[in-house]
Amino acid sequence: MITKIFDIAMPILAVLMSCVGYYFYIKSQAEKAAAAAINKAEPDADDGKTGEEKLNEAVEQVYELIPASASVFIPKTVVRGIVQMAFDNIEEYAKKQVAKKTK
Repeated sequence: MITKIFDIAMPILAVLMSCVGYYFYIKSQAEKAAAAAINKAEPDADDGKTGEEKLNEAVEQVYELIPASASVFIPKTVVRGIVQMAFDNIEEYAKKQVAKKTK
């Protein structure tokens, strides 16, 4: 009885672990692409776009990179959070560099 349960549970666990691994792989790829998307969405200061429009543009660029099979598990709200986190990290780094230069 126990061996039968084990024989059924192992393939299910293997599939689940593969899906979790794939999710984290795609998420890490989206995090890497976020910085590039932010840079692309921010061409110059006088382009007339608001910060929200630039954020939406960066989110769309990153979301297009996510395969259709993974977009079910990684919705735009998650991508938006990834892009916002990348922007916050870039902004924090820039502020540190400015503070270092002014000293």
